[in-house]
Amino acid sequence: MTEPRAPRRSGSHAGGGALPVLVASLVFGCASAGQASSDGPESDPVARGQALFESKGFSPSAMNLFRCDSCHDRAPGASGLRKTGASLAGVTLRPTFWGGQEADLLRAIDDCRSTFMYASRPLEPGNADADALYAYLASLEPGDAEPAPFTVVREIENVARGDAARGATTYAAACATCHGAMHTGSGQLSDRVPVLPEDTLLEHAAPGYTPRTQRLVFIEKTRHGLFLDYGGDMPPFSLETLADAELADVLEALGVLGE
Repeated sequence: MTEPRAPRRSGSHAGGGALPVLVASLVFGCASAGQASSDGPESDPVARGQALFESKGFSPSAMNLFRCDSCHDRAPGASGLRKTGASLAGVTLRPTFWGGQEADLLRAIDDCRSTFMYASRPLEPGNADADALYAYLASLEPGDAEPAPFTVVREIENVARGDAARGATTYAAACATCHGAMHTGSGQLSDRVPVLPEDTLLEHAAPGYTPRTQRLVFIEKTRHGLFLDYGGDMPPFSLETLADAELADVLEALGVLGE
């Protein structure tokens, strides 16, 4: 188990990670919150930033399924859900991001936009959207100024059997927002997102996959997601956001027992 790898770079922005954002003066250019940016006047940058935070339109890609608040709460526990990314109150005061791999605010934002939101171009310093998002995040201060721990499990190993009742509760908080209800997919984010467990089991069916291997597939998908090039759209769950025992409970609720 190690820290995440450094984000992959393509041109001036990146791929891989789970946590946006840092200090305004490093990356946001000359336009400050409340001032006119290079893209036009900002009558209420905080409100515009919040709208971006809550909108899939923060990336122009038609492939994008996510909003910033899909993976990040404003403050710990604000949504009552279990999200893959850290809460963002205080993020403008933190020295590093992406498990310590990134120390530049705008690049950290674009790491998420390019990897999980499929944005093809990075935001430029002084861009109105970048300034507005920073203004909104700064409005959440003070929050927690400590870097958020994010331990990625690189070597995939089986986990012990869990408790199905606990797992159903954890599934509702951590998985259902994207995957919808177990077995039916009711309420799923998109039809690109698999119905669990059936779609994933069908994709990894016998004779090539034993029940034990199928269980490891679920574990790898949860732990690596798109972050370590597993494929699909899913951000990874770190050990801090979903412990092995909790993952075991979810697998028990799904009936993915490895037997």
